[in-house]
Amino acid sequence: MAIDEGLRQDIQTAYSTFLQQKSLTARYGQKLMIAEIARALSAIKPDEQGLRSNDAGFAAIEAGTGTGKTVAYIIGALPFARHFKKTIIVSTATITLQSQIIEKDLPDILKHSGMSFKFGLAKGRGRYLCLSKLDTLREAQRGVLASLPLFEEGLSADQQALKFFDTLEDDFKNGVWSGDKDLLEGDVDDRLWSMVTATHRECSNRRCPHFKDCAYFKSRQALEDVEIIVANHDLVLADLALGGGAVLPSPGDSIYILDEAHHLADKALSHFSTAADIKGSLQWLEQWRKTQRRLETDLSAASSLTAVYVKNEQLMTEAEARLRDLWLLVQQVAVFDVGNGSQYDQPQFRFPHGKIPEPVRELAAVLQILFASLLSGFDTLDQALKKGLADDHQEITKDIAERWFAIVGTYHLRCEGILGLFRSFAARDDQKALPMARWVEQRLHNGDEDLRLQASPILAASTLQQNFWRSAFGAILTSATLTAASSFDRLKMQAGVPDWALFKQVPSPFKFFECAKFIVPDDAVDASHPILHTKSIIKLLPELMNESKGTLVLFSSRRQMNEVMEAVDIATRDRCLVQNQAARHRLIQQHKDRIDAGKPSCLVGLASFAEGVDLPGDYLQTVIIAKLPFATPDNPIDAALAEWIETKGGNPFMQITLPDASVKLVQSCGRLIRTETDEGIIYLLDNRVYTKRYGQILLDALPPFRRQGQD
Repeated sequence: MAIDEGLRQDIQTAYSTFLQQKSLTARYGQKLMIAEIARALSAIKPDEQGLRSNDAGFAAIEAGTGTGKTVAYIIGALPFARHFKKTIIVSTATITLQSQIIEKDLPDILKHSGMSFKFGLAKGRGRYLCLSKLDTLREAQRGVLASLPLFEEGLSADQQALKFFDTLEDDFKNGVWSGDKDLLEGDVDDRLWSMVTATHRECSNRRCPHFKDCAYFKSRQALEDVEIIVANHDLVLADLALGGGAVLPSPGDSIYILDEAHHLADKALSHFSTAADIKGSLQWLEQWRKTQRRLETDLSAASSLTAVYVKNEQLMTEAEARLRDLWLLVQQVAVFDVGNGSQYDQPQFRFPHGKIPEPVRELAAVLQILFASLLSGFDTLDQALKKGLADDHQEITKDIAERWFAIVGTYHLRCEGILGLFRSFAARDDQKALPMARWVEQRLHNGDEDLRLQASPILAASTLQQNFWRSAFGAILTSATLTAASSFDRLKMQAGVPDWALFKQVPSPFKFFECAKFIVPDDAVDASHPILHTKSIIKLLPELMNESKGTLVLFSSRRQMNEVMEAVDIATRDRCLVQNQAARHRLIQQHKDRIDAGKPSCLVGLASFAEGVDLPGDYLQTVIIAKLPFATPDNPIDAALAEWIETKGGNPFMQITLPDASVKLVQSCGRLIRTETDEGIIYLLDNRVYTKRYGQILLDALPPFRRQGQD
């Protein structure tokens, strides 16, 4: 479909104005990206309700580092959003990029493009103070603390909590702080913060006495007349899980820009997975029994709820007995493997093909019924308390409803989570559908052994197809690493992006061949021999670290990272800032401070340092990659996916393992060249890239660095 001439002119004028005012020359990749976005969105045909009626409007665009993606997708998409009367939702995977877009990129485009638009930042309830919960907690804490003495050594944990809550209230009421967690000074204790923020089950919305002062709803109101909303993948997926349109504009009224879109599938899996601890569920039932008895006393006038309490007591007693049976049964059927030092280092047992043994499945089916009945009771209590909040309940006063609504909501939400797990474990999977990954993990909770039951889809494709791709008006996916091994097949398989979408790679403006070397040292060995490989890293690392500038060392295994750091000489160790010594942002700042002071510095980390770390110039001139980043074999979701592919006659290594490693290797190498003036060296301390047949596939997917080493 030809692009409307007026829209084409709007795009060209905005881009030309932006380049002229910034004294920039057009980047080929950026121009190409704008054109592809316009081509995709111009093909949309809305129906009478303004919803997309045809297979069009989606594009997956891999844009190399330095392309200027934000400029491209805002200038390319905004005229179409206005034409179709839709809202643009820009979604990112990381806070770093979200902050850059809202604080730097959008103001810059607004200032220099000649386009006039309003934009705002959308965050979930969990980022904002709940005044209702704060009031309840402060009253409870003061009652508990009234008789506690001060300790000479400092404040007790409860006293620290009270001081924290008092400070929040004072700063909010005095206008010093808006209620946004991200605007608090210093580090925030996540445990304490979780106590003063509300989930959708704990929030009474307009019935809350603090509604007009609520920081969350004020932030929502501020988004009512904006054309561009900046959010994150978690918020977008949470909104979809609630049916769409609950927090953000509905999918049919939105054009999504999914930046860092290579994270979308993994984020979706985490949103649609379930878990429950057996002993943890027993403890929860006992806590709810005690809480319900206090609730019953406080709501003694509400005789209409008596039947709910009686039934709940019966259900809880039965559920406790069945959970104890389940504990014994799972102990019999699960043979646990101890992890190998990766992120999954708890003993696990994965059910082959996701199939639960029939005795376990039958017991899970009974527990599903019991927790579904408990959930029904929570629904009844929830509705009664809502009526009390609105002064519509003759037996429940408003002050009592306010006291109990959030508390009951907390238990309500937990019941939903437990029910979701047992629903999955009780299900008989459709033989034609994708299997679920189901597994058990041994855990320690307060020194006591527990068993965590977990279930997850093995691919997010079907979930995203049903909840997103079918309903979104338009969507542009972009990232520097959308392809894997030079193909979009991985994205299609994992995220379910329709085949009819536009798929395009646009080049980076950086001259990688001139500014960077990719070297496999002659002494590098095959990383599949862990002892020899670790010894070679210990020998090579001091030689390869930049003596005057910044170095980044990336490991795939925490165990190997720790072994190497313990074995290198003291001088090398003293130059290293190792992951978990402090928060990532603090380590990065220490690294920059050292470089600014003319001292060499080396950051050492795992996968989280291979992405989203931006160290231009002298801050990073040497990247050392310990080994090819193949996934560890103990991830139960990956293992279940590989098992399913094998049953279909596929090759899990070529379809999953190798493409995933290709993406991670490109991301690791991508830390080096961040601006047009950057230069440096990438060392890979794993010779398999030259000795194995698959090595050429990995090399071909990298930017065109100058290569040196074992070829």
